[in-house]
Amino acid sequence: MIDSVRGLLFKKTPTYCVVNCSGIGIGIFISINTYQHLGDEGSEIFLLTYLHVREDALLLYGFSEETERDMFRKLISVSGIGPRLAMTILSGLSVMDLQRAISSEDVDVLTRVPGIGKKTAQRVILELKEKIAIKMPYTDSAFMALTPHERDKINEALLALVTLGYRQSEAKVAIERVLKKAGHEISIENLIKLALQEF
Repeated sequence: MIDSVRGLLFKKTPTYCVVNCSGIGIGIFISINTYQHLGDEGSEIFLLTYLHVREDALLLYGFSEETERDMFRKLISVSGIGPRLAMTILSGLSVMDLQRAISSEDVDVLTRVPGIGKKTAQRVILELKEKIAIKMPYTDSAFMALTPHERDKINEALLALVTLGYRQSEAKVAIERVLKKAGHEISIENLIKLALQEF
């Protein structure tokens, strides 16, 4: 199993990139969300990966964050959704928006993604709702007063910590401690990193 790839970014498009690893060019399918995290061609990159085995091909899918790979795995567990369609969904919606749509059973949001009809959207909700760990835990007035970007950042950090195996209640306390010290201007990467140090 190929769990991750590190190397020089040889080529990139919104859905595909080639990483040079010790002289070997490895082609990796990516979402638009991951594409936006890539540096310039020639820079060093690190991607988490998922290897999909078919009779006629070995296809590698790459992700800039563990939360996206985890959601990808959940999506391909749904009957009728293969890796390509899963990447299309992750290109059309952020992990947090997708999670929110599933939790709230919002079929309309899912059907905005190309290739997702009403029946497929309903199947995604039915099969994944119980697998989605976070049910929008922050609902107090202070949280709702934050900007949408700040709210998404906090919830995404919480999702990342829960995905890593921490209890939701513990993760929430850790994030609140970091925000109290560093403020809401902190990046999502630093928020997660500093929150991990609180455990």
